[in-house]
Amino acid sequence: MEYIIIVLYLVSYLFDPICFFKIANIKPIRTRSLLFVITGFISSFIAEKFLLDAGVLVSNLIYLALIFLFFWKEIRNPFVLAGAGIVPLIFDLMVDVLNQIFNIASTQILWMEVVVLLFYILVFYFVIKLSDKIRYQLESKNNKIIVGLLIYFYISILIILEVKIFIKQSYLTTAIFSLLLILQLLFVGVAYVFILRMQAQLINREKQLNKLDKQRQLEEYTKYLEDSEDDLRQFKHDYQNVLNSLKLYAQEGDVQAVIHKLDKETNSSLDPAALSKYKDVNHVHVKSIKSIIITKLAEMYNLKIPYNFECRGSVKKLPANIDELDLVRILGIAFDNAIEESKIIKDMAEKNKSSEYEEIQIMAYSDGPDNFEFEIRNRVRKDQKISTSKIQEQGFTTKKGHQGYGLANIRKLEEKYPDMSVSYMVQDGWFDFYMVIDMEDGDEDNG
Repeated sequence: MEYIIIVLYLVSYLFDPICFFKIANIKPIRTRSLLFVITGFISSFIAEKFLLDAGVLVSNLIYLALIFLFFWKEIRNPFVLAGAGIVPLIFDLMVDVLNQIFNIASTQILWMEVVVLLFYILVFYFVIKLSDKIRYQLESKNNKIIVGLLIYFYISILIILEVKIFIKQSYLTTAIFSLLLILQLLFVGVAYVFILRMQAQLINREKQLNKLDKQRQLEEYTKYLEDSEDDLRQFKHDYQNVLNSLKLYAQEGDVQAVIHKLDKETNSSLDPAALSKYKDVNHVHVKSIKSIIITKLAEMYNLKIPYNFECRGSVKKLPANIDELDLVRILGIAFDNAIEESKIIKDMAEKNKSSEYEEIQIMAYSDGPDNFEFEIRNRVRKDQKISTSKIQEQGFTTKKGHQGYGLANIRKLEEKYPDMSVSYMVQDGWFDFYMVIDMEDGDEDNG
């Protein structure tokens, strides 16, 4: 009997760190891990020995604090660390519940210890089997929800145990609290499934909206091409007729009349601004990048903001380590900042009849799959004093009603990619945003 109690005692203390290592995918046999186990064991022993009823909660909090202290530099994901730490603690509390039940239902201590030991072994087996899936959930978009539900379930069990201490032990109270525990478990499961379904619906709705938006952009681009083709055909037809009529002026030697007639017919037949609306966009073959560029060019065109887009080389593929969605976010923020400033200048110029003017220049370039460059320049207000370091701070903005997280978000995204470089410059009334992704330079540095 003493042998089983000793084994159970060791298993109960080793269960938490081993489960944590498995879920968090941390190697247990190394100095840091062993030091964590020893420190956790000593702190838990002291807390439970001297703090009595509050010892469990205090030791668990110390245990979680030690997890972040020892492994934060290795796993910089608070939800993985917290979730991997809380899961075994929940099973520890469930063991306490089993002990409470067995104290009422049986006087056979040996039988009770054997059942608890088997429970630990069974749970540990399932943790090993499901550790990858648990870690995947803790790394997913739902990690906040999962950790929140785990904390809720942990607190619920802890409250049940603490309340039960002050109530007279009986079969009835044991049955009631056991039922409460089962209900809490069911609630957590149902809540998680319900939240997942809600999120799935929101994601599907967002995908549908994005799909409709992309379809609208494609339809607009297709219509632009069709209209341009019709304009070119009409221009060709009219131009041939004009050339025939110009022969009469030429034969009479009236050169000025020829030039005037040619300019008049050209301007009336073609709209230069409309024809250059999506100039060079056909050189961008990455759909997500092409989509955001078309959207923003259309916005500038509709706002009557003068702009010029250049893409001389073909952008066929982005660098492999770059998430397209991150790049779309960066380009979207850069475009939005340029458009917002241009709108302010345009409104001020119309209101005050000033000589300031708005203009945006955009360039995209790629010489291969390992390289991508993007630059956008926009005119800024003459009285606008811009600090290139201050504009990257979170919360900074020059626009009323905006929270100013744009360029700060770009800085955070830039930090994710060592091969990405973003720079800002203000010179001669222009604000310049320049981004380059060059994996070749990164490879050379690593070599």
